[in-house]
Amino acid sequence: MLHPRQTGFTLVEMAIVLVIIGLILGAAFKGKDLIDGAKVKNMAAQVNKMQAAFNVYYEKYGAYPGDGCAALVTTQTLCTGAKNGSLGLLENNSAPILLVNTGILSAADMQSVFGVPWVITEGAAITNYTTAHHYMTPGTQTSAGVTTQQEVDVRFVCALDRAIDDGVPTTGNVRSSAANAATQAGAAAYTNDGGDCWALAGNGSVGIRVLP
Repeated sequence: MLHPRQTGFTLVEMAIVLVIIGLILGAAFKGKDLIDGAKVKNMAAQVNKMQAAFNVYYEKYGAYPGDGCAALVTTQTLCTGAKNGSLGLLENNSAPILLVNTGILSAADMQSVFGVPWVITEGAAITNYTTAHHYMTPGTQTSAGVTTQQEVDVRFVCALDRAIDDGVPTTGNVRSSAANAATQAGAAAYTNDGGDCWALAGNGSVGIRVLP
């Protein structure tokens, strides 16, 4: 007597399918972790390049890039003003352009992992930056030197701060508004307490000191 053929998956087949799905999902999540980690390492490398570039420029020209520029310029010879070791609005704006045009940095070096360029800005207390210092930050600048900072994923800021600085957003060379609820509502503050940077949520500014 012939028995009707049964269709469908057996338990073994279903188990194999679930294992394969689990491996695929695990690989996908692991891949994202690797990409995120690579972004942090890329930022750290860009910080080192930028800080070195300022020093190289100083050794070549006797002043920091942008110092003495009375207007937005593209060549160092146009910076004929007084060199005081500090940068104003238009001088900040000229600095990245001069670093690229003198060949010390490439245009790619000036592009952040957040899809906007690195710009140079003076410190401001509202972003937890020290007003006497100058910082590289992702954002845009107008021809008048006005900077608009790009708020970024605070998880990357926290990871960068711990990787190259003290892990505190209000001290050290890496600063962020993520710890300032008055200016950045919704951003999770981070501290150097061993907590998981990647469990944070929200956005905040990020500025890395490049000049005294």
